[in-house]
Amino acid sequence: MFKKVLSVIAIVASTAGIATAAGSAPYIGAGLGVAANTSSNNSNYVFGSNRVLPFNVLAGYGGVISESFYLAGELNGTLGAGELNNGGKLKTTYSYGASVLPGVMLSDHTLAFARAGIVRTRFSSLNTNQTGGQFGLGLQTGLTQNVDLRGEYDFTAYRSINQKVNGVSFSTSPRQDAFNISLIYKFE
Repeated sequence: MFKKVLSVIAIVASTAGIATAAGSAPYIGAGLGVAANTSSNNSNYVFGSNRVLPFNVLAGYGGVISESFYLAGELNGTLGAGELNNGGKLKTTYSYGASVLPGVMLSDHTLAFARAGIVRTRFSSLNTNQTGGQFGLGLQTGLTQNVDLRGEYDFTAYRSINQKVNGVSFSTSPRQDAFNISLIYKFE
């Protein structure tokens, strides 16, 4: 699993190298979101949903690589506890990941982008870390020369987790829908 995370980081680093040739810049950001966690077992029974307010931090490197196409590599982390509870508990405390963000410039100051990445999340109630795939869509617009506002929706699907509740074993498939608002500072 560690090799997979390192592979994704290497891909992100190589895309940053491609973007460097086009005069791109590093950026950092922070934001808040609303995340709804859900989980189901093999019989499609939904364990419940819980909304949390995660705090997100991110760092990336990106820029316009041709007339209107944008490409960035990004590392991110999330702090925020969530708990799924309906017969069994599935509690998360933090996550970190790496993503590639391809996009299209809609105007000189507005970007529409997609996110494809990998996320590692701590499920503290099960004392385990789990890896998931993350996909998202977002818009980013300039507020000032160096500060952007980003709005984004992300979906994360994790690998199955085997769980035992009241002596009964079953497989749980965690999912998360998240809406985030972030401020981005670009070093230009």
